[in-house]
Amino acid sequence: MKQSQALTVMMRGKSVFLTGAPGAGKSYILHKFVQIAGRSGKRVAVTARTGIAATHIGGMTIHAWSGLGVREVLSAHDLDVFSARDRLVKRFLSTDVLVIDEVSMLSGRFLDMLNAVAKRLRDNQEPFGGLQVILVGDMFQLPPVNRGNTAIDFAHE
Repeated sequence: MKQSQALTVMMRGKSVFLTGAPGAGKSYILHKFVQIAGRSGKRVAVTARTGIAATHIGGMTIHAWSGLGVREVLSAHDLDVFSARDRLVKRFLSTDVLVIDEVSMLSGRFLDMLNAVAKRLRDNQEPFGGLQVILVGDMFQLPPVNRGNTAIDFAHE
């Protein structure tokens, strides 16, 4: 798929996994999308797995944005606590598009937790609470950050 086609799909409000080899133009098309989406009135949250990656795209870490921090498990109590955080609820409700760069470094478990939080805070049972999600990365680069001796849990699994 060409960059222009990917941009068209993203602008139609579809959730996508934007991937390609290093130098393929993922960052270029992401910046272009964020500019155009912003001008068209979409509220875009730009995040990444690491602080360095987040600063490169003018965003923040997905862990900070989502309120999940570095937790590895999400309980019903956590969801109740998150629901009581007005600022966090407002952040989720005031977002139309969630961009996550360097997705290869996120575990599937984290994406499941993010999905649960988004559904709860947005009071919407669609995937990610109805947010358009743009996942960006190259699965042949860095694997998920893994604590302990547990098996690596890739986001695409």
